[in-house]
Amino acid sequence: MHTDTQDAPAGRETLLGYRVGTELSAAASFGAHFSPGRLVQLSLEHLTLHLESRTVPRKGQAASVVVGEGERWATALDAEVIGVNDARPEVSLRFVAPPLDAGRRIVGLLESLRDNGLLLTPETRPVWREQIDRADRVARICEALASRQARGVLRTQDGQRVEVTASFFEPLQDMFGWRLHGALPPGPFTVEAFGYSSVVHLQGEAARVEGDLLVMPVPTSIVRFRHRWLRRTQASPSCTLDFDHPLWPQVHVSRGLLDVSYEGLSFLTEPGEDLMYPGLRLPVVEVALDGHAPVRLRAEVRNISSTPNGRRCGVCVRPLDAEGARAWRALVEAQAHPTTKVEGDWNDSTWKLFERSGYFRLPGKEPVKFTSLREQFDQTQDKLQENPRLGYRVVRPAEDGMEATLSVLKPYAGSWMAHQLARYQPANSRSTAREALRDIYLRGYEPTQADPEVKWFFAYCEANVRWVRYTKFDFATWYAHTGQTCLVPFRLMEGEVDGTWTAPAGIELDTPTAEERARFFEKVATSRPEAYREALDLVPERFDLSATRTGWGEAGLSRERELVVARHEGKAVALAVFESAQPGLNLFNVLDGVRLVPLEEDSRPEVQDAFVALLGRAAEWYRARDRKVFVHYVEGTCVEYAERVSLADLGDGKLWVMSARLLPEFLEHLCESTTPRAA
Repeated sequence: MHTDTQDAPAGRETLLGYRVGTELSAAASFGAHFSPGRLVQLSLEHLTLHLESRTVPRKGQAASVVVGEGERWATALDAEVIGVNDARPEVSLRFVAPPLDAGRRIVGLLESLRDNGLLLTPETRPVWREQIDRADRVARICEALASRQARGVLRTQDGQRVEVTASFFEPLQDMFGWRLHGALPPGPFTVEAFGYSSVVHLQGEAARVEGDLLVMPVPTSIVRFRHRWLRRTQASPSCTLDFDHPLWPQVHVSRGLLDVSYEGLSFLTEPGEDLMYPGLRLPVVEVALDGHAPVRLRAEVRNISSTPNGRRCGVCVRPLDAEGARAWRALVEAQAHPTTKVEGDWNDSTWKLFERSGYFRLPGKEPVKFTSLREQFDQTQDKLQENPRLGYRVVRPAEDGMEATLSVLKPYAGSWMAHQLARYQPANSRSTAREALRDIYLRGYEPTQADPEVKWFFAYCEANVRWVRYTKFDFATWYAHTGQTCLVPFRLMEGEVDGTWTAPAGIELDTPTAEERARFFEKVATSRPEAYREALDLVPERFDLSATRTGWGEAGLSRERELVVARHEGKAVALAVFESAQPGLNLFNVLDGVRLVPLEEDSRPEVQDAFVALLGRAAEWYRARDRKVFVHYVEGTCVEYAERVSLADLGDGKLWVMSARLLPEFLEHLCESTTPRAA
């Protein structure tokens, strides 16, 4: 699920090392020309000088450089010109085989500049900023912070800080309490509370101190910041990093990790020993964790920052190959999601959970109807085990099997579908229902962030399940105005292919012409939200599912789609989309579905006749593919046709769609929604 490239980013030299915010002298000689200057940027492999002389060297020219001329850290090095800016004038040089001792002196210089605030480290800008004003949502966030006693920092405008912990939330008394771990500094302040993967800012207005508690009014507005898309999780004490320095192989670095994610990690570094700097590329590093084989990765240092415990080195990583990508994902998830699993033979336990939880007794169904699907279910799950890029099953094990499961599938080019959620709480379970649901949802959704193609998430949801309303439906409502979510109601109907199907007179069924296909896409564009169309590939460029069919076919899984037109007196009045997927993928056949799209007012008799005829053709289409049933999503307002055909009513539902850009916010919302309430 990782993309991989060895190409260097444009202008990499601008990212190397640090820009220097002081008048530090340096000089370079280019043959017979000596050019004093001012140091602009410095790393252990290059530097940039602002030249006092107007003599500009050429690219590739050899040079000798003295950094910190006349200072105690003066260092003379051989170099080569790699870039020239005539306008400033500035020249960038790469050191040629710098000795280890010179590298350590440069590190000493950089650390001295850092300690004196003279390194211009890049400003970290949040990738997400959101102001939240809805009273119900603000209350949920505050309640979750207090219930899990979230850590935070109280920060004044002049930079003073005190650590705090959320203590209680009493909305009826207009009180939000924080335990102070130090004296309250004078002046206005902001409380920064740490969420699941974000920081929430609350203005400290009208606050008062009661003993060691800071009591604030319930905020009317909060601001949420996020500084990275992928959450970092705390690393296990046994998780370590080892590598040889690429410039000085005799320097071996071995450190325990602070945190890990699908695309990065961090560790505490000793600058004088490890010789790290931003932009340093590490061709091969090895990460080890007890119980897992070591994983080899390619890495690049992104930043080095100061913390109370020392210098923190942040690194982005990429697996060397597909096998390494899978091993790295397993190592990260073992630490990020220790209570859940995705690998292993869980077919029998999953089936028993479906039986216990009542999953087979959902509206319109009974357990006996699923017995014949067991073999197909097992075979399909086994294929997905070998192809997690297409889908996977999350389980939360229990002593006698499992207590919760959720499956995630990629049935369209850039869309992932969550389905087959089931939970049954064992009598001796120490966890709550909320904790079980939180764990499997986080494990189900988070790995999709590593898919470079991910754009949408969707789910076919029962309309009247409290958990779904509280999580998915509320979230979609909050962001509907952005166009990045939608909720489309439908009624799920099921047809048996061997049932009685009529063929109304005067209706001709055929493959649509190019003009009729164009009318279909125009109609869908005017009658369905953009999120719906894009997530379900109901757009011209992806309608045939060619990329999806290829990927699924390589895994031994089937996927099809066909468009059929119904004409009345030679005029197209309706079209139907038939879809099928590998038997056993979803036990309710939600991907073996029919969508009807009218081109005329759907209450017209000829349109209703067309719908009846199209459903009859659907029965033939699915029968030819050895299906026994198919489903139909009733999305129209006039449903007289549904009463004329052999369809079983499976109940009301809603199609939930969300942009992948909102996934971090949705996961944050899930954590807030599943936080056990304070006693």
